Amino acid sequence: MSVIIRAMGKALPKNCVTNNDLPKELDTSDEWIVSHTGIHSRYISDKEETCSSLGARACKNALEVASVDVKDVGLIICATTTSDFVGFPSTACVIQAAIGAVNATCFDVTAACSGFLYAMDTAVSLMERHKYKYALIIGSEVLSRICDWKDRSSCILFGDGAGAALLELKASGDGGLCADKVGAAGIGTFISGSDGNGGKALYVDESGLLRMDGHAIYTFAVKIMTEIIRELMEREKLKDEDVDYFVCHQANERILSAAAKRLELDFSKFVITLDEYGNTSSASIPLTLADMDKKGMLRKGTTIVSAAFGAGLTWAGTVIRF
Repeated sequence: MSVIIRAMGKALPKNCVTNNDLPKELDTSDEWIVSHTGIHSRYISDKEETCSSLGARACKNALEVASVDVKDVGLIICATTTSDFVGFPSTACVIQAAIGAVNATCFDVTAACSGFLYAMDTAVSLMERHKYKYALIIGSEVLSRICDWKDRSSCILFGDGAGAALLELKASGDGGLCADKVGAAGIGTFISGSDGNGGKALYVDESGLLRMDGHAIYTFAVKIMTEIIRELMEREKLKDEDVDYFVCHQANERILSAAAKRLELDFSKFVITLDEYGNTSSASIPLTLADMDKKGMLRKGTTIVSAAFGAGLTWAGTVIRF
């Protein structure tokens, strides 16, 4: 049996904020932001657009694309750091109610920007064990709610949005996604890790605002992204020409470019969406996959290497075959 990505969905707030639309008090410019990050714009939610409402829209989009009945969904996992509630209920349960997934088991995963890949690996394991036919895996964030809009070093980076993957458990092993398992060869591999000593590099302070040591994050990110991609390709015996796309966490174009250079990989294969969306944390990889799906880039035979890093510090990577 294998787990495949059946369909992707996404949802964005109505309000798109370009670099030129940012508050003048930040004393920055479009030229500086683009040259240092690659970001041109980001989407910012209003009071009615919540983490769960964006996630629910993304799920409905994926279900509609796949023509799958929501009542057939047996599992919902939401990766987020900006849940509707402090503590509980989980965002996944709120999404469950919003879309009418009455037969689903639901919970959240908190691994920051690595969250979507953590949730995906967790879903694969649960689907194989419990034989869930379909699962919805969501990355949804409203990071604008925790940004300090007086801190130009961080607030210019982040945006809001949600992406959802509809996973399907298949009897055959023809393409799809699989986690690495002890004693068994999968069609892909999954790696993850964390370093609690890096917790103060990126965190939410006592006032509820995001704080970041940009230099420390950049140094860590380039190193870990290089290691993740190298290890995945070595495990799967993949060469540059065997990989169609690299779909990585969209934090900063300079990070991705530096990792590609260290690995001597073709940077044109790195799919970039941060220019439009900014850093959407756990939503960045599913938003990118949703855009690729809409453009017809996720065809049978496509091989993707995906990698992410986030607060914690956490990291994860996987190989996806279609």
